[in-house]
Amino acid sequence: MFSKLLKYELKSVGKWYFALNASIIAISIFLGFSIKTLTDYAENYTTSTANHYTQLIPIILAIMFGVVVASAWIATLAIIVRRFYKNIFGREGYLTLTLPVSTHQIILSKLIASLIWTAFNTIVVTIGVTLLIIPIFGLGHFLAFLPQLAKMLTPAEWGIGFLWLAISSISGILLIYLAITIGQLFANRRGLMAFVAYFVVSFIVLLVSEILGSHELNSDLTIHFFIYSCIECFIEGAIFYLATHYLLKNKINIQ
Repeated sequence: MFSKLLKYELKSVGKWYFALNASIIAISIFLGFSIKTLTDYAENYTTSTANHYTQLIPIILAIMFGVVVASAWIATLAIIVRRFYKNIFGREGYLTLTLPVSTHQIILSKLIASLIWTAFNTIVVTIGVTLLIIPIFGLGHFLAFLPQLAKMLTPAEWGIGFLWLAISSISGILLIYLAITIGQLFANRRGLMAFVAYFVVSFIVLLVSEILGSHELNSDLTIHFFIYSCIECFIEGAIFYLATHYLLKNKINIQ
């Protein structure tokens, strides 16, 4: 039954989301060659006024690319919020909570689906940025830069860093779930209260982190920093998960 829940979550995403992410790839290729062409043209053009405007166009195109990327991230966030809210507290809520599955399975199916969407969006953005950079600087310079990038951290630090990225993503998604669930405990303005709950919980987490002195480890990207951050995010995520599970199971309030 859990696999069916997960399959349903993945199928719930509309084709528009994949089209939006595909547009990042297409726009990246177009912008990369456009910026390269305009930059070369500006270097060889003698008129100062025309040169000024020609140099301005790549900046505008880069901003357009940033807007598209931001739209994709916002769309991913909207899907995470919408699927959790609609499927549990919306019209589908009664059906979802009466299925022969546990509350753990409901939360985990949505969490895994959200992680897949987040990873998919991250991969697409990474490919898009790569396709944007290669035409501008050249494939040779890009390939020459990769070994230098790899040497910035040790293999162990890269591994722990990616692990931290995964755990922090899980913790962030669970925080959203917890905030939405807290918002449902109120009789009115549940959306607003969920928004407030998100910032209140975030502030509490930040305050506790400062009290424990974790900020002292944030100055250097060492393996100790990543390990500490992984442990911190894991504890936060576990608390968010258990709190969400408790509220869904014992304090659920569906309109």
